[in-house]
Amino acid sequence: MGSLRFVFSVALIFAMSGCQQGGQKTYRVKRVVDGDTFVLEGDVTVRLLGIDTPERERPYYEEASSFARRMLEGKKVRLEYDIEKADRYGRLLAYAYLPDGTFVNADLLEKGMASAYSRAPNIKYSQIFLEAQKKAREKKTGLWTLEVAKADYYVHSKRSGIFHRPECKFAQKISKKNLAHLATRDDALDQAFAPCRNCQP
Repeated sequence: MGSLRFVFSVALIFAMSGCQQGGQKTYRVKRVVDGDTFVLEGDVTVRLLGIDTPERERPYYEEASSFARRMLEGKKVRLEYDIEKADRYGRLLAYAYLPDGTFVNADLLEKGMASAYSRAPNIKYSQIFLEAQKKAREKKTGLWTLEVAKADYYVHSKRSGIFHRPECKFAQKISKKNLAHLATRDDALDQAFAPCRNCQP
């Protein structure tokens, strides 16, 4: 089923009518789902690569979603792909640009509306995203204004890009051979690990 969604999504995006601007195809955003996901005219869903924004009922969800809505809804975007073109849910995976050249993924990071989350094989702009996130953290912008209780250390699976507090129920499920430690939250963020949505480290 996942492979069928992939084929359908990719086929649909190339079949969609887009506008040519400077020789590059653009698509109009129909609506924003949340801070890192939007729907194009033609009902193709796009998940922005390399970033992660807060989920519903989590701190800064509304702010990130509203920011993305103001930036994208009704606007035209140009899409750029990496190695993987779609995920298992049938969503296109892309980097997005506005007509004025704004790199949407990086702008969300720099404004503090998202955290960096680049994972192989889609790592084309991972360094740019880390630098954008660092700027937001240093300025204490957006979600980086939130107070977060520190843990003595943090853990992650060698097979995942998520980091956890050691007592997190998901951390407890990591096998010993895949378990790795991080000394500080900054260490995790500097390596582009995304905070667990359950324990919110």
